[in-house]
Amino acid sequence: MSLDQQPTHAGDEQRLALVLSGGGASGIVQVPFLEELIRRGIRPDLIVGSSVGAVNGAFLAFHPQGIEGLAELWMALRSTRLWHRNVLRIGRNLLTRGSSLYSNRFLRDLVKQHVTIDEVAAAEIPLFIVTTSLSSGRKRIVSSGELLAAVMASIAVPGLFPPVRLGGDWCVDGGLSSGLDLETALFQGATHTLAVDLGVQPSPYRPRGLVDLLARSMEIAVQERTKSEIDQFGSLVPTVIWRPGLRAASFGSFDDVEDLYAAARDMAPVMIEQALGPEGQWLPGIYEGVVPVARV
Repeated sequence: MSLDQQPTHAGDEQRLALVLSGGGASGIVQVPFLEELIRRGIRPDLIVGSSVGAVNGAFLAFHPQGIEGLAELWMALRSTRLWHRNVLRIGRNLLTRGSSLYSNRFLRDLVKQHVTIDEVAAAEIPLFIVTTSLSSGRKRIVSSGELLAAVMASIAVPGLFPPVRLGGDWCVDGGLSSGLDLETALFQGATHTLAVDLGVQPSPYRPRGLVDLLARSMEIAVQERTKSEIDQFGSLVPTVIWRPGLRAASFGSFDDVEDLYAAARDMAPVMIEQALGPEGQWLPGIYEGVVPVARV
């Protein structure tokens, strides 16, 4: 949707969209926000998720009454690394696959355990998963078809994990084409939008090897795209954006998921309350994290 193409709505129908960004191992930070929205009885009419936001968004879309299992999924990743530094294994992967440094088998098996119906369109809340087409170089939105494949494509960081074939198209991480996909929410008729953006403010950085450098470079590209998307689409309908500012110690390490979850659980009720007016109406704006626990 371009800037001169305004979203259309049927009469005075209100449609609340929830948009979830990516964020690697920091994805658990979104979970307490979803839990708090459920506790308050706030149910979106549609969900747009990119990268780890697609994982969290899919869980909520299929379990809108309660997402206790989502926190458990993240906690199960403790002491797990998405990738390793074994040069021989990396070399073997490049020789046998050629398109990625690492296999996505572990992530696929983990997500598959929680997929009861492998069809995006079967979600109780309409779900739109953001991926990036390697053919067109543009974002590809998945709203029907295999759920597992769509999620795996959305979290396929280019170079680190293999692309996933969706139909006749090879697709990778949704963050590559859209950091915070407010555009799709508008295109699907949102009249109000809530978003949880896991982007962080610039901070001192020290490279920890090739993989970490690739991941950080991807993160920077996503942050720049997110800023552009907010500038373009953030004011077309009332939009609330929460930026917790919490960051995992490493893009691919889950050592601190418990600390991140605990901090976000304290933060979410406060930040959500800040965005609500005295009569329960949403107050548009960008709300920054209130607890300074971001890591370098």
